[in-house]
Amino acid sequence: MSQSQFKFERKSGGVSRKLKQAGNVSKIREFELEKIDLVETFDIVQIVGEGWFGKILLVEHRGTDNEMVLKSLPKNYTAVKDFYREFHFSYHLSAHRNIVSTFDVAFQTASFYVFAQEYAPLGDLTSNISDTGIGELHSKSVAKQLVSAIQYIHSYDLVHRDIKLDNILVFKSDFSRIKLCDFGETRKNGNWVTRRNEWIPYMPPEILAIDTEHKYKVETSHDVWQFAVVLFVCLTGCLPWQKASSEDPRFVSYVYWVSSNGIMSPFRRPKLFKMLTSNAQRMFRKFLQPNVQTRPSVLDEVQNFIDERWLSKYMLDKSKVSDDIDELSPSLYSYQTDQEENKKFLLAFSNCGIETAVVDRAAKKERIKQWIQSSVIEEEDEEDSSEGTSKLSLSRKGSNDTEENELYALTKREG
Repeated sequence: MSQSQFKFERKSGGVSRKLKQAGNVSKIREFELEKIDLVETFDIVQIVGEGWFGKILLVEHRGTDNEMVLKSLPKNYTAVKDFYREFHFSYHLSAHRNIVSTFDVAFQTASFYVFAQEYAPLGDLTSNISDTGIGELHSKSVAKQLVSAIQYIHSYDLVHRDIKLDNILVFKSDFSRIKLCDFGETRKNGNWVTRRNEWIPYMPPEILAIDTEHKYKVETSHDVWQFAVVLFVCLTGCLPWQKASSEDPRFVSYVYWVSSNGIMSPFRRPKLFKMLTSNAQRMFRKFLQPNVQTRPSVLDEVQNFIDERWLSKYMLDKSKVSDDIDELSPSLYSYQTDQEENKKFLLAFSNCGIETAVVDRAAKKERIKQWIQSSVIEEEDEEDSSEGTSKLSLSRKGSNDTEENELYALTKREG
């Protein structure tokens, strides 16, 4: 694909919305993915993120100098129909102002399926939240915008299924503009899907009760639960529990409290919920309702609580609940019942350069810059990937690998 074939229609605030008609959302568009040479078409500015899902690259398009993000999904682990679905939902749903803008640009390389999105310079909520949250006013701002985005998704009979801090991007430091992203798990309401383990802290209890690799029915109430977990972290700086199951004593305590009527069975409020006012507690008891049959399937009622105070005076002295929050950092994704085992995990993460505490964003940015400058991204030729083993990987300069097809991650394109 030549550089001239990349056309980015822009308007104020992001990509043009004129092609994103409501009627297009229901039918997933499939088309021939042209193959391009990534290094000839783009300059890589920064590796924004990477994991089992692939790589997120901040790039500049050489033909237009437009800055954008490329989401690269490895062919080894991504079915082409799954790529089409994610790109389709990402593109058409981004007509909403609180959903990340996706360009009408998709292509493939020898090893990856790729599509282009706008860049969020302030990162996601995980990198912007402190151990005391983001405050009540900012939390309410996030809540209103997130509710609007979720309701928009639900209006097309779709369920996001992966609402978490990492998938909420920040565009203004006062949180007056946040956007929901990542539609890789989005499915039609009522469809049956296979249960995975990727987002256990955000999973509602009815899904955790299902064995992995077994199927369950997608419901909008799952998004309601995940929204409430995100909002709780914004207000308090910690997760309400690590796992919504009987294996987690914090969740068990919460279930007893929610099921009590305060008279015949007066169970004490969990300590973490003492940081919230009685009105906020009522809100969370409603949206974090363990019984899926009585949990709301929509978020309309959030508006009824917006004008109420959410944080209590108890929140001012968080040391009173310090015993309950040591292991509830929102940056932790797995549930560890054994303390020594958990310490081993954290030490292993630390040794691998993965931060497990509040992130110093300036230092992190500098480390990433240095890391990129001393690394390369390699992509094997199509001829070498006939057995399906090609992958995009980082290797240190000075290795004995051939230099052919090496893609240097540059912080600025020269000339």
